[in-house]
Amino acid sequence: MDKLKLVLSNIIKFFTLPPYRISWPYVLINARNYEGGLRYIRKHKNAVKAVIIDSGIEIFRNPRIKDYPKDWVYRLLMIYKMVKKEVPHAEVRLTCPDYCDDYHPKSLWLSEEITNIERTVENVRKYYFKYDWVNWLIVVQGHYKKPESVKRCLDLYEELGVLEKHDYFAIGNLCVERSDRIVLKTARIVRRRLRKDKKIHVFGMKLGCVRKLQGLINSFDTMAWTRPVSKKKLGVCWSCKNEGRAG
Repeated sequence: MDKLKLVLSNIIKFFTLPPYRISWPYVLINARNYEGGLRYIRKHKNAVKAVIIDSGIEIFRNPRIKDYPKDWVYRLLMIYKMVKKEVPHAEVRLTCPDYCDDYHPKSLWLSEEITNIERTVENVRKYYFKYDWVNWLIVVQGHYKKPESVKRCLDLYEELGVLEKHDYFAIGNLCVERSDRIVLKTARIVRRRLRKDKKIHVFGMKLGCVRKLQGLINSFDTMAWTRPVSKKKLGVCWSCKNEGRAG
């Protein structure tokens, strides 16, 4: 029994939004287009065990966009409440709005002192304690291709008291990262800093890294396997597996 518990505890959960007819326990909902996710969990609510609502960060693929729409957090809270209502038995996590650096490096920096890391932490400072009834997913951000930069984010979370208080963190600077070495190094830095009882999610990680991160992370996600995406545009997310090929 102890060996079985150990095996189960080391299983890395895969979050995605599968084709509508396929049942899957770990669901990822995009905050920009949440209606499809809601329809999916209504149909498969008995199978759903956990849901992650992302922050809608893909808006920053457009380099002209520098911030979330006004009052975006209220949209996120609304989606969170709707999902909780549909699957009250499931673990539902809402991603605190973060700022990435990997789509367009330095595009979301306000200055050398206020980068995407500081902006991400500022949102956590504003929302984490104010909406303490939310089951948040807190994002550890970093700079593009600089694994050591996540230490800055972790330091700031420690100053806020979030590092000690919170239980589930997500690495957010690896969504389009092609280097296995950078992915692995970043995950090791974050895991070393967090206690063993803390959970780690990785946003958008490429599938080829999963085995290498066994024992370091608890979950990851991708939507790339269900939709055609330009290899040139995203670099690593070029799979276009469709409903007929799923399973």
